[in-house]
Amino acid sequence: MIVSTLRLRNFPENEKDNFPWSLPLIQNFEELVFEQNISFFVGENGSGKSTILEGIAAYTEVPLAGSYRLEDDESLAAANSLANYLSIRYAEKTHHGFFVRAEDFIGFSRKIKHDIKELDKEIEEVKENFTGGDINLTIGTIEGEKNQLIKRYSADLEAMSHGEGFLKFFTSRITAKGLYLIDEPEAALSPSRQLNLLSLIMDKVKKTGSHFIIATHSPIMMSIPNSEVFYFQEGAISKIDYKETEHYLLTKAILDNPELVMKEL
Repeated sequence: MIVSTLRLRNFPENEKDNFPWSLPLIQNFEELVFEQNISFFVGENGSGKSTILEGIAAYTEVPLAGSYRLEDDESLAAANSLANYLSIRYAEKTHHGFFVRAEDFIGFSRKIKHDIKELDKEIEEVKENFTGGDINLTIGTIEGEKNQLIKRYSADLEAMSHGEGFLKFFTSRITAKGLYLIDEPEAALSPSRQLNLLSLIMDKVKKTGSHFIIATHSPIMMSIPNSEVFYFQEGAISKIDYKETEHYLLTKAILDNPELVMKEL
């Protein structure tokens, strides 16, 4: 694991009516102890799981896989505030990893496309203005940078389906041992693509010992063997088996007897 424990050091009483301090979960928060390399945050919308995940991202300063730096993203202002009061004990420190939300991928893919266009523009400018020396050497350096982007991410991530592009992103970016914070990846992935991601995560944990902390609503995602589920409910967090989560039980009930469930709505 990378993160061993997470604590809230103190509480700004003068902020208790403002988000995120107004959340019952934050007001009751004591500590989380991580014991597995794959950790899931599970709970209803508004339970605080994404807030804690974002706070971890801000505290650890992992890169934001989007079009902004984490500290410059206005949507993460509350996370940056929360990070000032968190305390994390590391099992092992690393400079590798990232934080990603499904919506960040759109900004990321546009940034890659923009960078490739800028490199094409730079090549044309060299051709128009070059006055001496070996032009092929100069252009070759720029083309090499461009080809590395294309090789890693493809020439146009936006041209792929959202799920294909999202998986390409994960395959390209989850390389070394690191801390990978992922918020609701199922939003961009079909059930079969979720299984592809699970396979990738399990492989990276086995080969590198990376630590994945994932906020999810998907019973498929949280079914990974040798993982741990933190259940966010009624302002508290507890560890439970994924088959005890409302997400699993409701999904199973619908699949087992959809007619009965629909009658009870």
